[in-house]
Amino acid sequence: MKQLLKIEVDANRIFGLDLLRAIAIIMVLVDHSSGILPRRYSKIYEYFTWDGVTVFFVLSGFLIGGILIKKIEDKGLSFATIISFWMRRWFRTLPNYFLVLTTLCLLHLIFIPEFKLSSIKEYFFFIQNFSQKHPTNFFIDAWSLSVEEWFYLLLPILISVGFFISKSLKRNLWIIALIVIILTC
Repeated sequence: MKQLLKIEVDANRIFGLDLLRAIAIIMVLVDHSSGILPRRYSKIYEYFTWDGVTVFFVLSGFLIGGILIKKIEDKGLSFATIISFWMRRWFRTLPNYFLVLTTLCLLHLIFIPEFKLSSIKEYFFFIQNFSQKHPTNFFIDAWSLSVEEWFYLLLPILISVGFFISKSLKRNLWIIALIVIILTC
């Protein structure tokens, strides 16, 4: 019986991050289900929840930033290292994103006669956050993916530019790059 309940866990996993991820998932689920809760319960849950998506952004930044730091430490900062980082990130996110986007486009074209592809072209380039208030009725969750993709794109560029401008700031570049991204958002 003990073997049945035993879970093999990778030694590199960090329990605290897994716990934070679980809490964030619960917060997102509670937030998305709040519309079906009776009003008397929705007042109570508001006191015990926070923004789970923000927690996911922090986790993603920490984990992805760590991957980028390790890659640069192992292989050095080069164009090939940055391309490798982008390819790994984009092959994990873009196929699913474009599958959902294409499916939504097809469904809208079939079931909503007044729908025009030109009205959502920004979604194909992750610039919908720059041109409209989110979330929209078309692809509600795309705003967070847009933020994530811009983070993946900008962080290595900012670090590279900073590194080549001043090699003496090497240790502080991560903080400077993050501050620049936060201030521009």
